[in-house]
Amino acid sequence: MSQPVPPVLSEAAPEVVVDPSARAIGMLGFGAVGMRVVRRWIEQVPARTPVTWAAAQTADMVTLTELERLVTAAHVGWRLMLAGPEADVRAARDAAIRLGLVDAEVRAVITAHEQRRVWCPHCFATTRTDVLPGDRLDCSGCTVPLRVPASASRPRGTHVGLVEGTPAHHVA
Repeated sequence: MSQPVPPVLSEAAPEVVVDPSARAIGMLGFGAVGMRVVRRWIEQVPARTPVTWAAAQTADMVTLTELERLVTAAHVGWRLMLAGPEADVRAARDAAIRLGLVDAEVRAVITAHEQRRVWCPHCFATTRTDVLPGDRLDCSGCTVPLRVPASASRPRGTHVGLVEGTPAHHVA
């Protein structure tokens, strides 16, 4: 199942608001713009609602491991809020869903689309890239040419590259 690319957030105000029914909230901001969104969300949280927040530059292994710790310690009523570039937010959201959260428990704001994660169905590698949907790139794992689709796979949190052919050194 594909999900459309969300619109880029204007810096004026976050389009996503804090869930007033949340019993506790975890927030993760990627980069400076993502953290500005998190700071605005923190101001919206009711006084008695516990908030855990973190800042990260990217959704790397360290960040996703910390997110896993937060999600596995969560109780009923806990909500996750993510803000930052598309590639990082999708990676974090994908990890949270794999760990058992459901869509209604995760809110996200995409602040930029300059980076995408493209999954290769040929070798299963994920390539981080700045190419636009519709453009081609070579897979970082096997060099197979891939076209980047406009929508991303919801379960993977990545764009599933469309194989455009195979290099001469590959055997089909």
